[in-house]
Amino acid sequence: MGIRGLRLPVALFVCAVTAALGLAAAAGAADDPYAALLAPSGTCGAAADQLDLDSATAQLAMQCLTNYARAQQSLPPLQLNPTLNTAGQTKLKSDITCAEFSHTPCGQPFDAVFATYVMGATSYQIGENIAWGTGSYGTPRQAMNGWLHSTGHRENILTAAYAELGIGYLPEQTFQGYSGATLWSQEFGLRSPSSSTVSTPPVAHKPAQKQKPKPKPKPHKPKR
Repeated sequence: MGIRGLRLPVALFVCAVTAALGLAAAAGAADDPYAALLAPSGTCGAAADQLDLDSATAQLAMQCLTNYARAQQSLPPLQLNPTLNTAGQTKLKSDITCAEFSHTPCGQPFDAVFATYVMGATSYQIGENIAWGTGSYGTPRQAMNGWLHSTGHRENILTAAYAELGIGYLPEQTFQGYSGATLWSQEFGLRSPSSSTVSTPPVAHKPAQKQKPKPKPKPHKPKR
């Protein structure tokens, strides 16, 4: 007998976008790069395979998974940035409010959430990954697994130039007709010099074309 009221998608929905001057994509590893890039269970603690985390624990688990993938490509780790954490949370809340799985919910520019981060910077690079899923697909490892299996998301994660990371996390949401949905975002950034030392407005840019999410699968009852 199935669990009443629970519907699970067969895969995560993921979407990526980047905006940068001279953004470089990292080369993929040979053989099975996805398996090599995903931290084995336990590497980033028990929280990486759990649901309904508090924000701080979720951010640390996703940072660990992100930096593990980067380490496999000999890339420097990303540091959590509170301003980017806020940007990621704001984007996900807008997706919920606008009932859209989008980098531009309600028509807002994708980079609007980065306004505080890039304020005063003379140059910067920014990127964003978003994902959502229900059931076990909402755990940090499964969200990362979905991103690593998509070219655009993997390129964001493995972009050598990025130095900072923000994580958005909204568990137990009702979204796109599903209950118990978990939403994730990764906000990537590099700014020069720091926004506290300059007053020059940031360079204008256009985001790259984003990937379209896969069609929503039909719901099914999970087995006991």
